[in-house]
Amino acid sequence: MTYQALQVLQDCYHALNLLENEENEDLWRVHWAGALALLRPVGNILKQVDAKTDPRIAAAEKEQFKKWKQDDRDSEMFFEFIKKDRDLLLKEYEFNVHPLDTSSILITTKLRDQNGNIFEHNEVHELDGNIYRPILSGPKEGDDARDAYKEALEWWGHQLDEIDQIISNLTKPE
Repeated sequence: MTYQALQVLQDCYHALNLLENEENEDLWRVHWAGALALLRPVGNILKQVDAKTDPRIAAAEKEQFKKWKQDDRDSEMFFEFIKKDRDLLLKEYEFNVHPLDTSSILITTKLRDQNGNIFEHNEVHELDGNIYRPILSGPKEGDDARDAYKEALEWWGHQLDEIDQIISNLTKPE
C-alpha cells in the first residue's frame, strides 16, 4: 500500500490547518510556500519510495500516471495546480496567490424598483483578516487558495485510493 505517500498527504493536511488559522501575512506566505512544497512530493514519494518496496505499487503508479497524461480533466489538478504552482514558487519564488491579507471583492445585486424595473447595484467590500486569498491565474483563478489546496489534497487522496484498488485487484486470486 501507499504508506509513505499517505504520510506526506497527512502532512499536507497539517499544512492546510496552519493556512486556515494563520492571520499574519508574512507567516501565511511562509506556510503557503511550505504547503505547496509538500504537495508535489506525494507523487514523488509514491514513485521513489512506495513503488520501490512493492512492484505492484510501481505498476499501479505507472498506470495512473499514464491515465493522467491521457485525460485532461483528471490531470488538470496535477499539471495546472500541483506541479505548476509549486514549480513557479520553488523555481522562481513567484506566488500565484493574492499577496495581501486584505482583498476587495465586488458584489453585484439585482434589485427591482417600485415600477418593476430590474437594475444592478454594485458594491465593493474589503475582506481582511486573511479571509480570502484568491488564486491569481490558471484553472483555479479566483478560488481561495486554501480551497484550491484542499481540492488538490482530495485529488491526491482519490489517486492513492485508486492505486490501492489497482493493487488490491492485482492480488485477488483468479
